[in-house]
Amino acid sequence: MRPSDIENFLGQGLDSMGLSLDNQTEALARLSLYFQELKKWNRKINLVARSLDDKQILENHFLDSLTLLAVMPAEIRKQETLLDVGSGAGFPGLVLKAAIPSLSVTLIEPRKNRYYFLKHVARLLELSGAEVLDARLEEKKMVQELSARKFSFITSRAFTDINRFTQLAAPYLERQGRVVMMKGPGAVDELKSPTLDEMKEKFVVAETKRLTLPFAQKERWLISIMPLGTKQQ
Repeated sequence: MRPSDIENFLGQGLDSMGLSLDNQTEALARLSLYFQELKKWNRKINLVARSLDDKQILENHFLDSLTLLAVMPAEIRKQETLLDVGSGAGFPGLVLKAAIPSLSVTLIEPRKNRYYFLKHVARLLELSGAEVLDARLEEKKMVQELSARKFSFITSRAFTDINRFTQLAAPYLERQGRVVMMKGPGAVDELKSPTLDEMKEKFVVAETKRLTLPFAQKERWLISIMPLGTKQQ
């Protein structure tokens, strides 16, 4: 795809989902360059499934990452401090940083090839304030860089277990912060599962938001989880 086609595809997708960006023209140009670099690196290392065509990559990874804009109001985006755990090729954290350069983003990715890719794209796009850590959140002694830090927004596409991820993220969450899980159509049933009883002793499901990816019409749910007793916005 030509850069203009990539930008048009992403722009149409955002419009279809009712989402928008400040300085959208410049944001789409950065995302286009990111996508092109991903395609180059993907020939040598497995960043995304090679069976996907360009439009599928753009929708399943880039637009899917941008669904988080639906729970990140424009007026507070500059104030957010985002932690993306198991970022892989940058989904969703680096995509959000490329779309919103003022956003403070920390990416955790233990796999070396992906870690170097994330560092490379952050440099290429001149994204100041994009921090990449070569670590696993499960191994606390390996993430000393985070030991005294708190984040307002913690998310992951690498973890699917709501209870496990919330407990793992809890030490790094601000009191008014949110853990946001990105889930498929089974999310509502999962929230009713007794496996979440442990989580509900300390956390509350503050919001559930349903979106539909614009071209494949796949259902996406964003589950916002906050500490008990937090004043919800």
